[in-house]
Amino acid sequence: MRITASDWILHPEGTFGARITDIEPTNRFVEGIPEMTFMIETAPIREDGPTRSIRHTIYCIRSNTSQFAQMSRAISGKEVNAETLIGGQAVVVVRHYAKENGRQGHHISRWQPYQEC
Repeated sequence: MRITASDWILHPEGTFGARITDIEPTNRFVEGIPEMTFMIETAPIREDGPTRSIRHTIYCIRSNTSQFAQMSRAISGKEVNAETLIGGQAVVVVRHYAKENGRQGHHISRWQPYQEC
């Protein structure tokens, strides 16, 4: 079963295996820095459970400390262009947070390298 997380359906918190399935460039730029939205398929690690889909939007700053750099290293072990990340596997940590309107939201708080056991 595939479940798509959205503003109305929260992705559960925890650590999940992840695979990038699509990348959508957005029209928003902050000081000339491109922003991209990654479609990520998640599944429990070494457990049965539904496959889920979550959208993750980040600024694609090419700095060693950026979220994009951390994601690139987790998936490929090196800095790469966004397009080469499709199909790459990683482990992601999903956390909930309180939005300004009082509702709960979800986001990926950390990317880790995927290691098969």
